[in-house]
Amino acid sequence: MRTIRKIMLFTLTLFFTPLIFNAQEISATMDFENAEVNVAIVSNYVNALQNEDVQTMVAQLADDAKIYGLTGGPSNVMNPMQLSEYYKESFTTTKHKIDENTSYAPIKVTGGINEGEWVMVWTTDTISSKKTGQEIPIPAQVTCFLENGKITMIAHYYDQLNVMTSMGYTLQPPSKE
Repeated sequence: MRTIRKIMLFTLTLFFTPLIFNAQEISATMDFENAEVNVAIVSNYVNALQNEDVQTMVAQLADDAKIYGLTGGPSNVMNPMQLSEYYKESFTTTKHKIDENTSYAPIKVTGGINEGEWVMVWTTDTISSKKTGQEIPIPAQVTCFLENGKITMIAHYYDQLNVMTSMGYTLQPPSKE
C-alpha cells in the first residue's frame, strides 16, 4: 500500500511540475502601441451614438462582434445587425446625450484568459423621450475588446433598476404565501 501511495505521489508531482513552472505571467499596461488608435475607435462609436449615426457605429465593429447588456442584462448578446436594428428603433423615440466628461482607459493585458487590447469607458448617457422630453440619466461603464482595428466585443454595465423606476415601473415585494 505504501508503494502505491509513493507511486501516485510521484506521478502527480511529475504531472503538475510543468504546470507550475510554465505558468503564464499576467501583466497589464496602459502604455502600448495601439492605445490612442483604440481609444479613437471607441470614441467614434460613442460619438456616433450621440449623433444617431448607426452606420458609423456599426463601421467600428468587427463583422462577428458581440454586444452584451443592452437588452435584458449581461447574458443577452447582439450581433452588429441586431445592434443596428436596436438603435434605429431607439432613435425614433429617444435622444442620447453623452456626458462631455466621458473617460476612456486603454489597457493591454498580456497572458491569461483576458489577453488582448481593451478600452474601458465611464460615462453618463442621458436619454430623453422625443415625445415627452422626459430625461433619464444613465451612469454606465462600457468595456470594449479590440482586434485588428475593430471592436469585437462590447459589454454594457448600468443600473437597470434606475432606468425602469425612472420610466414609472415599480417593484412589488414577493407574496408571503
